[in-house]
Amino acid sequence: MNRRRFLAGISVSLAAPGMAAAGRPPRNVLIVGAGVAGLAAANALSVRGARVTLIEARDRIGGRVHTSRLWPDMPADLGASWIHGARGNPLTALARDAGAETLVTRYDSAALYITPDLAAIGVNGRGTAWTSGLVERAMEAAEDADADMSIREAIERISPERERSPVRTAQLEHYLAGEFEQEYAGSTRELSAWWTGRDGEFGGNDVMFPRGFSQLINHLSRDQAIRLDARVVHVRWGGRDVEVELESGERLRGDRVIITVPLGVLKQNEIRFSPALPDDKQTAIERLGMGLLNKQFLRFRTPFWPVDSDWHECLKREPGRWSQWLSLARTGAPVLVGFAAGDDARQIESLEDRAIASEAMATLRTMFGSATPEPVATQTTRWSRDPFALGSYSFSAVGSRPSDRTALARPEAGGRLCFAGEACSREYPGTVHGAYLSGRAAGES
Repeated sequence: MNRRRFLAGISVSLAAPGMAAAGRPPRNVLIVGAGVAGLAAANALSVRGARVTLIEARDRIGGRVHTSRLWPDMPADLGASWIHGARGNPLTALARDAGAETLVTRYDSAALYITPDLAAIGVNGRGTAWTSGLVERAMEAAEDADADMSIREAIERISPERERSPVRTAQLEHYLAGEFEQEYAGSTRELSAWWTGRDGEFGGNDVMFPRGFSQLINHLSRDQAIRLDARVVHVRWGGRDVEVELESGERLRGDRVIITVPLGVLKQNEIRFSPALPDDKQTAIERLGMGLLNKQFLRFRTPFWPVDSDWHECLKREPGRWSQWLSLARTGAPVLVGFAAGDDARQIESLEDRAIASEAMATLRTMFGSATPEPVATQTTRWSRDPFALGSYSFSAVGSRPSDRTALARPEAGGRLCFAGEACSREYPGTVHGAYLSGRAAGES
């Protein structure tokens, strides 16, 4: 089962961004960013005989796919973790070519824990049928509105909080945190009721990588020329050739440039463009949302939780803070991974690592009892404070539209300037396979 499957009934089919037909390949291409999109573009161009240089600001490749080796015996995927929908997904074939082991994540085995204060007022389950039905009705009703609105506003219009019982409100907040905020990395006050959940999807199970997602990155980067620690500050694309200026002052020339940096970096104008980007591209950058999803890895000596459940949920009053936990026990790692998204994730980032772990452990002790042992090691992510990401992945914000992604992906100046990445994917935004397909399309155009 895929976590987005419940939205299938209200999803629409969206065409991939229109790209120019493949023709004579450029001779010398500069690609800004060595994440999935950049590497996919580089591979497509290399097959066509182009000379490609990937320019990466970090001291590593992969971008928001980052497998930490802090624990040598237990790789930890700090960024992307899954192939969402393995059947027909291009990443599935890529994983096979890379010889990467995959493991199906089982959502139907999720265990539920209810905090005593909510149990005391009568909360005895998720109330999934009621909550999912309410959200679906709210989003369907929003379709008839004259203007887009947030998912939160759409729900309030048909079911105001003042008219709901405390039990129903607790169940609804848990559902929204798990199925929307931690899925799309944005607050339900920001997520578009018109467009959230209308993405395309591949069938089959979600699968993860026991030995780390970076296996795919390493496979894609073979034989590619990559410059690390090279931050791009200026792109000039108005002449016959393109010029990329680095922070060091060095300038590189090519006959084409592909920009694959995250939307968060574009939003902060970290790269200057001369001439300025077309209005519809700049509008797309401004209207689309950049989400935040952070993880807290807690490593223990041995599992103390039921290892036959991949997911452990805590129905609590603050559902956006550590209410969803992934067990890595079936990968052989005595590790629990907690999630925080949207506004809660931003608030948590201001805390020190020890304070974050302490807060997460308080939730685990509510779930598993006061005897829950202290972790032997922890790892924490802060994606909005990463200067080369400034967030986790894009989402459809109120007022944005799918055409914004098309505008962002459209080649300019006869293909001299292109953009690629998950934010450019009209059909699969916010996913690694969306970034991969976008990069490949840019490399083949």
